Amino acid sequence: MTINQTWAYNKNDVRYKSTTQLIRALIDAASKGGNFLLNVGPTPEGVIQPEFEERLRAMGKWLAVNGEAIYGTTYGPLQGLPYGRMTAKGKTLYLHVFDMPPDRIEITGLHVKVASIRALNGNIAVKFRQIGDKLVIPVAGIQPDPHATVLALSTR
Repeated sequence: MTINQTWAYNKNDVRYKSTTQLIRALIDAASKGGNFLLNVGPTPEGVIQPEFEERLRAMGKWLAVNGEAIYGTTYGPLQGLPYGRMTAKGKTLYLHVFDMPPDRIEITGLHVKVASIRALNGNIAVKFRQIGDKLVIPVAGIQPDPHATVLALSTR
């Protein structure tokens, strides 16, 4: 993927993707078991454009908090979630919420027992209720991240 619309340096291409678009593309690739290659073409002087640097630093800041949900993960067991994506590592599922619902997150088709949930931002325990293959997570008390809020679901 490119940060703007062009592979390599192009001084006339100022149509930059937002940090949110780039982070969500990274999450999308990880949620499908893929890798994410982000093109960064330096100027003829060997300098990284300030717009690129700004986005890369913001992505790094997000990864400093949420990296465990990306690094070493693979595709999540549930695909096509309407509000985000899911990655997995060992017995932990990571729910990446792009668009926080107003009152609760509902997941159906989850065929594992969830033991606990925590928000990666702040490592805060999150309440939930699971009945069969349906998981309900009230969003009250979860601090939404403008790029993607990540919840770690520890399973048995």
